[in-house]
Amino acid sequence: MTGNIIGNQNPLVGTTCSYEVKPSILSFGLKGDYEWYLYKKQKNGSWKDITSQPKKGEKVTFKFGEIGLGIEFQMKVYETKKGILPGLPTTKNLVASIILIPTSNKVPKIDKVVLFNRGGTNVNKASYRDTLIAQAHCIAMFNKEIEFHLWEDDAPGKGHDPVINKNNRHTRSYKARVNEKGIAEVQIPLMSDEKILRQMANQFLMKGDKSEGANHEYYVTATYSGKIQGASQVNVDVANPDYKGQPQSQPKPKPQPEKHTPKFPAGQGGGPKQPDPKGNIIEAVFIDDTGEELSKVAVGDKVRVRIHSKNMVEKHIQYVIWEYDTASNDEVFRSGNIKISADIHDTSGFVITKDIFEKGIDSPIGDPDSDKQNYFIEIISKDLSAESQKFGVNSEGLMEVEKVKSAAGVQKTQKPDKPGSCICQEQYKDLVWGGKVSCEFRKKVIQIAKNLELPQKNYEGANWLMTIMALESAYSFSPKCGTFGKNPDENSKYKYIGLIQFGKAAAEEIGTTRTHLMSLTAEQQLDYVEKHFKKKIYQNLLKNRTALYLAVNYPNSTSHASERNYVVYDNTKDAYDDNPMFKRETHEFWIDKAGKKQYYKGKEGKSYVWEFEEALKEVEELGQSNKTKTFTCNNNSTKNDNISAKDIVTYHIYHDSKIEKHIPKKIKEGNETKYKYVYHDSKGNEHEITTVDWHTTREKGVGQVYKTKPTHAKVLSDQNVSEGNTSRRVKYENGDIAEYGTHPKKGIIWLLYKAGKNNVELIKMPDSLNYKKDGVYIAYSFSKTQRRYTGADSFAGFIGYLAKSGYKLTTTGSCFSEGSSFPSQEHCNGRSVDTLYLSIVEQDQKVIDSAIFFHFTEVLKGVNAYCQKLKRAGNGGSLHNSHLHSGNFNSSVIKTIKEK
Repeated sequence: MTGNIIGNQNPLVGTTCSYEVKPSILSFGLKGDYEWYLYKKQKNGSWKDITSQPKKGEKVTFKFGEIGLGIEFQMKVYETKKGILPGLPTTKNLVASIILIPTSNKVPKIDKVVLFNRGGTNVNKASYRDTLIAQAHCIAMFNKEIEFHLWEDDAPGKGHDPVINKNNRHTRSYKARVNEKGIAEVQIPLMSDEKILRQMANQFLMKGDKSEGANHEYYVTATYSGKIQGASQVNVDVANPDYKGQPQSQPKPKPQPEKHTPKFPAGQGGGPKQPDPKGNIIEAVFIDDTGEELSKVAVGDKVRVRIHSKNMVEKHIQYVIWEYDTASNDEVFRSGNIKISADIHDTSGFVITKDIFEKGIDSPIGDPDSDKQNYFIEIISKDLSAESQKFGVNSEGLMEVEKVKSAAGVQKTQKPDKPGSCICQEQYKDLVWGGKVSCEFRKKVIQIAKNLELPQKNYEGANWLMTIMALESAYSFSPKCGTFGKNPDENSKYKYIGLIQFGKAAAEEIGTTRTHLMSLTAEQQLDYVEKHFKKKIYQNLLKNRTALYLAVNYPNSTSHASERNYVVYDNTKDAYDDNPMFKRETHEFWIDKAGKKQYYKGKEGKSYVWEFEEALKEVEELGQSNKTKTFTCNNNSTKNDNISAKDIVTYHIYHDSKIEKHIPKKIKEGNETKYKYVYHDSKGNEHEITTVDWHTTREKGVGQVYKTKPTHAKVLSDQNVSEGNTSRRVKYENGDIAEYGTHPKKGIIWLLYKAGKNNVELIKMPDSLNYKKDGVYIAYSFSKTQRRYTGADSFAGFIGYLAKSGYKLTTTGSCFSEGSSFPSQEHCNGRSVDTLYLSIVEQDQKVIDSAIFFHFTEVLKGVNAYCQKLKRAGNGGSLHNSHLHSGNFNSSVIKTIKEK
């Protein structure tokens, strides 16, 4: 303990005082009538009283701990004297004061590093579904940042050989600060990087080994100030999904997928396929009866398989459905022989019955697959026309299958009570804040509330979810709301995005990134909202609305949500001033002259659970006045609706904003990758506008700015191009694309568009349209851009709003053929189209209103004097002074009708 004494006298006059040798501990005793007070200096320079007054004559020992190192404390000692005469007050005189600055005599170091599976029965064993915990136990390093790296161990025996393992370090780093207990802790979700880790583990083998064996062995190193200070000594064994060995004592091995199946689907990180001139199976995915891809189903649901192939028409295949296990996969369904009818062939499918589900359960007691399983597809060529393939076997492609008490009960909530009516109008009309979101969004929230086992009566749990998302997204329900969207930077921890304001750590814990989350629609982002609440740390805690919100705002307090006087945080935490809505005590705010509540900053205060409860109640009550009043729900039809499509998939765009996608029973040869667009005017006339080609590509994340060429992955091609602002394009083995050129504000930069897990459909826009007939005018032309691709659904909306406005517009484009969009960071996947202003307020206002009418949910204008005259468009900054941005088309409004 060190101290600087104020004044010339003994600091504790009339007392006995002793300083113990141990660091950061103050011990003293007081004799006589004395009182002492201890104060801690705050960041704003004020002093906070932290006194715990002892009984008279009691020895006091005050332990500061590492959290107090370097912080200034002040002690004051007062002598108390009783009044000379009875009834006179007691007086207190200051007799001494001292400034204390705790230091440590310990040498700062990382004492121990450990890696373990906190959720496992054996902490040293895991699967690629698990999240590992890495800890560095430190001495005298409070608040220092520790960086962790994950390594795969190929060295034989115990210990880690830096030479053997030199290529086995995972590229991702994990950072944490040392807490007051001397521990820095990070979570390492294996599933989010499973593909990379498995490739790394299987690439470098121990000398003489032919395979990696049943387990991949992992350890971590802890680094401080750029130097490795320690490593975990006990490895965690992660089950190797590619291990094919079987115990000799096992009389009959389980059937497994064909041995010549590659480890990963083509195009998703696997090795290059051998060329097959006879035929090629490109992809297989799970779909429903409407053709929508599936990522999650339940027992009782019907699934079909869509097979993408080349040169396989009239050939025969068979598909097998496997339940994914970390050690041994289980076959749950095998189809009969199927003749491929087209390059894109949809099978008739099957229902996931209870018997099928139980085939994936290895043990009747304690099997983790007894409630939830993951399926993938194997395609077997029966004519030897192509190699057999398996698809969706990695973490990105697995379809989740849940066992539910009543599949019929789940089905029931998906259908309206009256045939042909809108499900929202019939069942979900009382959902708070429902007027801010789409029908599809409302339906999905209802289902998530059921999956989380929240209260179902009067949709109470769903209303909790809507309330929380309203509060976190500033009532916008925008997937791009937040500080991260203004300047995307994955290296920054303190930027947030989306419906519940995902931070860096929160996104990584559910296997994604903020960049990917921002690229999703609100409906798609709901899947990640559900994943957040399903984390183990919240199990059995989400009992009320406040608990649900604390799981987002301050997770460590979730378990205290029922304790009204529990302090969630106080002024020592940044969250206190960052969340003024929970300042509800009279000393925390004042009312200004306009009658508006204003909040103090930098003052002492606390945010209690009851203040959260009050705020959430107010938000939910406000949501009562924001219920939906218009119903545009268009459930994908499985009935034999009237089909107006001959030999080709056709989008029908109606003058009243309705859009339908008609899929004929048989698509004419040559039209498999074409879409037709037809407009219906107010008189019932049909106008065939155009027919376009479409293709699929890996979805791309929002562009990330680089000053130099990204070198994070193997380069497949690096080409000079001349496409508007774009002068160079680099394609990477993992599907990413980087583009180089001149940005109107940032100058000469690179933009990296990272490939996502899903495919998107893009159409090639005609170079121009100039349709004019019977009062319908649909026209546009391009200006100085080669970004002439866009989403198939978005193009339908674009045609609708061109017809609605009645003006010929000039567009500066949407995206390139593979979903990138330089110089725009956010036009990726063709989700936005830019058009130049007409420079007449009445006309540009009509264009804005037409875009909104045809379901573009993000219409942005500039900030100059002219743009300020335009209404009902968001602030797009000075970048949009020259053009209007129409983006985030709401695809859920499109009704898909298939001919039976």
